[in-house]
Amino acid sequence: MPIRKTIHKILPVILFLALFIFFEAFTDPSLRFDYRLSEVSPTNIPIIFLQKIVYTPEFNLNVDSVEIPQKRAGRLFLIEAKVGNQTGNLVFDTGANGLVLNSTYFRDYVKTGGSNPGGVTGAVGFVEQIMIDHIEFSNLSYKNISADITNLGHIENKRGIKILGLIGFSMMRKLEIVLDINNNQLKLFRIDKEGKRLNNSASLFNADHTQKIESTTNILFLKGMIGGKMLNFCLDTGCETNVICSDCNRTIMNTLTITRRSEVIGAGNGSSEVLFGRMNDFTIGQKKFPVMEMVVTNLEPLSESYGTKTDGMLGYDFLKQGIVCINFVSKQFGIRFTKGVEG
Repeated sequence: MPIRKTIHKILPVILFLALFIFFEAFTDPSLRFDYRLSEVSPTNIPIIFLQKIVYTPEFNLNVDSVEIPQKRAGRLFLIEAKVGNQTGNLVFDTGANGLVLNSTYFRDYVKTGGSNPGGVTGAVGFVEQIMIDHIEFSNLSYKNISADITNLGHIENKRGIKILGLIGFSMMRKLEIVLDINNNQLKLFRIDKEGKRLNNSASLFNADHTQKIESTTNILFLKGMIGGKMLNFCLDTGCETNVICSDCNRTIMNTLTITRRSEVIGAGNGSSEVLFGRMNDFTIGQKKFPVMEMVVTNLEPLSESYGTKTDGMLGYDFLKQGIVCINFVSKQFGIRFTKGVEG
């Protein structure tokens, strides 16, 4: 398997870290930030990072669904969890293919594999793998989980809260997922092999818009339209603002309002310009969305890592428009809009 098609597990995590730094810099104009984390050479990522593992949780007896309260740290969503012998918070980050843990708390574990991925301006840090014997959150538990390990200390320092790591859809893929960020709720339902809820008495999710899920990975892609052009978006709960790829055509770019330009400094002497502004003309299905914040940046490395063209990322501003339901087994995505989204 070509190496360029095998990097979808760790590169999104690096992009998450870069976008975290990027968003914080714009919310605090006094910051001058380092964008080196976004510049990753795909050939530097080993195959061991790319296991397409899906984990099945253990439920308490006679429980067919769980509701997981979420906390917020800014625009990040946190799940209280116990990982090994550590208790803290996991960032719910659906742009991450698997489990990524903070090296601050798991440095004493036996490590395997490892790489020092770098970009055109320098290295981004060493990443290794460990095995965790037990993870618990709410009424779910998992055993013998493989995790990547890297330094997430800057997120902790900025948010002032203990961050154990990042968790994505690989831990929930065999469940129906209902996410309501406006009420800080994440509900998980046990389903059969056809994707139907085991508890027939539970009310079904009524969506205003549905799409077929075409992805075979733990990453969810959605079709949306800007300027009459259909685009491919990654749904990313860890993304604090929406993202548009800088190589989109002029028709799409003309619909965007750019409010700020900023020079970002790489690991070496290189620099590049990034744009921050508003997305004015986004529709999904027949629904036109209100104006949403967005960042324009290069997503070509992410497209290579996912093995599919990624035109953008839908994050916090998209998710707050309604309640979403995701069922990888039946291959269905649905959203029920809240008031204020135009028909």
